Amino acid sequence: MDVRNSGRHDIRLRVFVSSVMEDYGDYREAARLGIQQVGCDPVLAEDFAAQAISPRNACLDGVQSSDALVVLLGARYGWRAPSGRSATEEEYEEARRRHLPILVFVQDGAVREPPQEEFVRRVEDYIGGHFRKSFQDANDLRRLVSEAVVAADFGKAPGPQIGAEARIRAALDRKPENTQSSVWMKTCWATPRDEEVVDPVDLDDGALQQRLQRLAHNCDPPLLNYELGKKTEATLARLRILQGEVQGSMPDEHATLGTIHSDGTLTVAQNVTGPSSRDPNRILVRMHRLDPVVVRDRLERSWSFAAAWWNDHDRLRRHDPLLYGVGFYDVGTRSFERVADHGSGGLTIPPECPENPLIVFNPRRVSRAVLNEPEPEVARIIKSVELRFREWASNVW
Repeated sequence: MDVRNSGRHDIRLRVFVSSVMEDYGDYREAARLGIQQVGCDPVLAEDFAAQAISPRNACLDGVQSSDALVVLLGARYGWRAPSGRSATEEEYEEARRRHLPILVFVQDGAVREPPQEEFVRRVEDYIGGHFRKSFQDANDLRRLVSEAVVAADFGKAPGPQIGAEARIRAALDRKPENTQSSVWMKTCWATPRDEEVVDPVDLDDGALQQRLQRLAHNCDPPLLNYELGKKTEATLARLRILQGEVQGSMPDEHATLGTIHSDGTLTVAQNVTGPSSRDPNRILVRMHRLDPVVVRDRLERSWSFAAAWWNDHDRLRRHDPLLYGVGFYDVGTRSFERVADHGSGGLTIPPECPENPLIVFNPRRVSRAVLNEPEPEVARIIKSVELRFREWASNVW
């Protein structure tokens, strides 16, 4: 039986197994098999690769990257961390802090150590605890874990399920402010899971804002330029960083607006009109041409930043794959051609774009591996933009 929802067939839910490890291998393996039996991915510390971080942080990161927690409680409390709590209790508290579904299994007949007795008492408390099941042996535990995972149906996140495609379309429908008739391009990425990806309180944290700016400046190629001014704006729903002046008669050619939403939606809006000029002929051409070279440059920078953000924020790749979309605003009477290929004479004004925003294509699925090596996808976007411009120029509507 598969607990995944019909709208999310590509997502295998992750279930972390928490317990003492010494002399408990048979039970941990039984939990693993029970989780696999219903189509989910078990997450066990003994499967982790060598990492530069401490075992404690690796395990807590494992909880953070999971969709639910299975807790196995026997006789032993286990080694105490510097916090004074066992590793199992720390993992349990991390899951509670992140509001993960918690499934508790207590070994029947075990003579528990005093701290373990107290831990079990709190975990199964009638008011604040969890309805737990008792198991006799490994075979019994395997069956109980499978049944509990199916019954929990934790693939359904609380609240309305609006979906990644809807979130991308909503983001693309929001035009960047104060564009002053320049052409702006917005690229959006969203997670398939409908859940909180960034703690809303962290969005107003100076440390997160500094980290975001560092990633945007240091990715290759960089999204932001150290020489240009920045403005930061945080709410409970999003964190925005604006580069460049957009209040004057014409936005800076490198004007960029990056936005991180608490639901994991990432958007990058960029001025793609191209460099300004004092030459009246060049200004005229610029008014009616959108340069593929400029668009490609901005795409490469936005994808570089997206890779840097996701690699930093989601190192365990819980959110893989992603969906993305691209749209253009105020295209007007422009064709998609190299500006340098045209002089001032004989300039033909193309028909006006019938859509605003112009959506390049429906949201596409992209793996995190592609996010790190985006050149083929960037080339696909450029070709798709060319085809979209050609559609209305040929009156194919």
